[in-house]
Amino acid sequence: MKLNFKQLSLASFFALSAAATADSSYLAPLVKESRLLDIAAAENIYIVGERGHILTGTNQDNLTQVSVPTKTTLTGIALTGSKAWVVGHDASILHSTDGGSSWKVQLTMPELDRPFLDILFMDENNGVAVGAYGLFYRTIDGGQTWQKELHASVLPQDDIDYLDSIKDDSVFYEEELTFILPHFNRLSYSNGKLYMAGEAGMLAVSDDFGKNWKRYDIAYRGSFFDFQESKNGQLIAVGLRGNIFVSPSDDISWKKLQTCVTTSLNSIVKSDKDKLYITGNNGVLLSLDETKTLTNEFFPQDNEGCAVHISLKKLGNDLSDSILNGLVINDKMLAVTASGIKTVELK
Repeated sequence: MKLNFKQLSLASFFALSAAATADSSYLAPLVKESRLLDIAAAENIYIVGERGHILTGTNQDNLTQVSVPTKTTLTGIALTGSKAWVVGHDASILHSTDGGSSWKVQLTMPELDRPFLDILFMDENNGVAVGAYGLFYRTIDGGQTWQKELHASVLPQDDIDYLDSIKDDSVFYEEELTFILPHFNRLSYSNGKLYMAGEAGMLAVSDDFGKNWKRYDIAYRGSFFDFQESKNGQLIAVGLRGNIFVSPSDDISWKKLQTCVTTSLNSIVKSDKDKLYITGNNGVLLSLDETKTLTNEFFPQDNEGCAVHISLKKLGNDLSDSILNGLVINDKMLAVTASGIKTVELK
């Protein structure tokens, strides 16, 4: 009997579903339209999202979902050559050594009820994973073992002074530190420095891959969702309610850029042509000209009386949901959004 296309599709769907175990991700027919949270590329492209979804491929046209031994939401990706790590809810870390074709769980701690939100590897052995409520784990052996760390130095000075006053009681000190630490949202690494963005105005830098931290003092207490150093050495941080802060170098001078955007900004995306793009909720996509960030020039006021800083340009698109991150490929952005993979023209 000859099967039509619809019957073949259903047969394939049930075969895939039957192949999945109770602990593996669901191989979803519409995975490219599901909620996806991060994207990265080295030898392959990797995309992760809800319900353990991982897609890989050599290019944007052959992205395919792979089977993963978890159904938990996955939030961040780290790559070194053909090796990859992803993190997610249940304080989970997964690892692949074959370009993303197969995965194994390196760490999972559902009893913590905290997600990892990002992961970064300096090389094949040394990596850190961070997340909610100060979650911070380190590996020095490629993820075979992970060790918990607590970093009080990322806190405001008042909190550090309080913790110093109770250091004699080590148990109480650790309980209080764990309670006070903010969410750690995003990591980036540049020129030997590890940068970290978090809630409650937290921006911090480390010269020794996260063993010691220096907090930047910024007159802002909202959450930051990304923090990176540009090619020209400027520090750029983006976060809640359209906030963008820049610093000309690793110092204490910070400037807020007027965006006329009230929605959250999620990621800073670099292109191979050294252009910078900022993604946000409600389809917001901005280009940033870092050669103009330190000027005091603005575009003409809009209808609501707001004047955008001259370094920023809002790029039009037909998206209405959150753009969580993206890759720039041939003057287009391959974006991961709350409704799947989207291609956006960068005009």
